Amino acid sequence: MAENFTNWFDKLFASIINIFFVVIIFIPLSFLVNINWKLLLILIFFTYNLIFLLFNNNRCPGMVILGFRWKEDYPFLNQFVFIVLYTLSFSTLLFYFYFPLDLFLINMFLLQLPMVIIKKTTLHGFLAGKMLGVK
Repeated sequence: MAENFTNWFDKLFASIINIFFVVIIFIPLSFLVNINWKLLLILIFFTYNLIFLLFNNNRCPGMVILGFRWKEDYPFLNQFVFIVLYTLSFSTLLFYFYFPLDLFLINMFLLQLPMVIIKKTTLHGFLAGKMLGVK
């Protein structure tokens, strides 16, 4: 039986689920911690994903809820690089040059979407060792 690779919609929806959980964690912490809110949100996103790398074979809630898994057991270093790049990709939501979300739109439509269509993985998945998600 051929493996069914995740598509752009699957990856987007998994990320939306993860961002939802990160925002839920962020809201109370933003009142307790005196740190720039963007930096705090990025640190929470990174830590959130690192916890799932260490304790759930790099399967975040978005992947678990949607029934995804990694095609292979990728080495720890590849998975760590993936998380760093995934966090950088996430941070494009928070910064812009000319108008809000301009970096995010460039990231999504010029980097991530073409990679998912061509290589069946995101740019961060490709750069981290051609990591593929399957259903």
